[in-house]
Amino acid sequence: MKEKILNNLPLKIISIIIAIVIWYVVTSVSDPIVTRTFSDIPVQITNASYIAEGRKTYQVSEQYQSIAVSIKGNRSVVNGVTADDITVTADLTQIVTMDTDPVYVPVTAVCSGISSNSNVTIHTQTATIPIEIEDVDSAQFPISVDVGDTQPAKEYEIGEQTADPDTITISGPESLIQKISSVVAKVDVSGMSQSGTVKGTLVVIDKNLDEMSETQMNFLTFETGSREVDVNIVLWRKQTGIQLEAEYTGTPEHGYQVTDITTTPEEITVAGSDEALSALAANGNKLTIPAELINIDGQSSDTDITVDIGDVLSDDSDMMITSSAETVTVHVSILPNGSQEYQLDVDQIQRKNLGSNLTVQYDQTKIPVRIKASDEDLETFDISQVTASIDFSGLSAGDYQVPVRIDLPDDYELVSGGDDENGEVTVTVHLREKTDTSASTSTNTN
Repeated sequence: MKEKILNNLPLKIISIIIAIVIWYVVTSVSDPIVTRTFSDIPVQITNASYIAEGRKTYQVSEQYQSIAVSIKGNRSVVNGVTADDITVTADLTQIVTMDTDPVYVPVTAVCSGISSNSNVTIHTQTATIPIEIEDVDSAQFPISVDVGDTQPAKEYEIGEQTADPDTITISGPESLIQKISSVVAKVDVSGMSQSGTVKGTLVVIDKNLDEMSETQMNFLTFETGSREVDVNIVLWRKQTGIQLEAEYTGTPEHGYQVTDITTTPEEITVAGSDEALSALAANGNKLTIPAELINIDGQSSDTDITVDIGDVLSDDSDMMITSSAETVTVHVSILPNGSQEYQLDVDQIQRKNLGSNLTVQYDQTKIPVRIKASDEDLETFDISQVTASIDFSGLSAGDYQVPVRIDLPDDYELVSGGDDENGEVTVTVHLREKTDTSASTSTNTN
């Protein structure tokens, strides 16, 4: 037996070595050792209560809130690992020393589904992460509401919007609390057609007027225990076709009078509570611009006054103006005593020396004509008694500001201060070449 074992011993040893090498090569080829790196694995902080006993809290800068982890082992094992299988923890009880600023906490990584005796190693990108330990601070802030670009149903506007609660106490690292400028509840009111309560998400605005990042928000604690609050939305119904009128203060120059007040625009759209809109309807759907905004004291000619449209309503009104115009222009017509303004239809204007190849268009359908006479004559005057004409001599196609010749009956005179300070009435005309339709007519008849 001994002879059989020792017979050709070197050859048998070489055979064993060759077999081992072959096994190793086959194993390496079929299931080699590989390394995979997983980026952005979140770091979970554990045992935070370890530093909370002394009214302390912590912050982790964003760059250390996730780290890379490498796993080395047989490909068959490593390829089966996903990022969700990896857990990275930083245990605050393992702080290296509290005498540094920041303090450093060791991090460890484990991978579920891999047995402890497998040929797999796990390495984190960094052995420790820095953590800022600070005093806990708290402050109370009012909550404003922001609906962003969202809009209720087209026939409504938001009349009131209030958060419930309307203030909130926020706690967190002292450095973060000191950066807070305001707290906003963001809500979506898209398509709302009735008043009600919606959920708002709290957003913290810093002193640079930027929203705090989600990373920073994670270190803040809200007294409600949630970043959601109720927001009460009161909708006001829109009302179109509201006529504007204006009152005025002051007295024109001696010998002059206020004959008319008009506004541009003449009508606006408002939104208001049911009570406010009912009161407006009872007033004929008219809004009056307050007299204190229109002062014509000492004026002897027409006056235009621009009013901020927001000043038309009082601050405590249950209405808002929703028209796109930001201002209202109030035109106050001031004429000499014993005069009156009339509206002349442009179709009443005679056209003299107009080229046969031209057509005329006007910017307006009526033009104002101011006439002075005795009270008795003004009472009997009719605009049809005016003879008006425009001389188009020498004018070709184009746009022109042209004078209108006004001829009045005896005992009447034209008043200056209207369209022209010299008493001349002017109008804008657009002269256009007539379209030659003879060719197309001939073609159509063929």
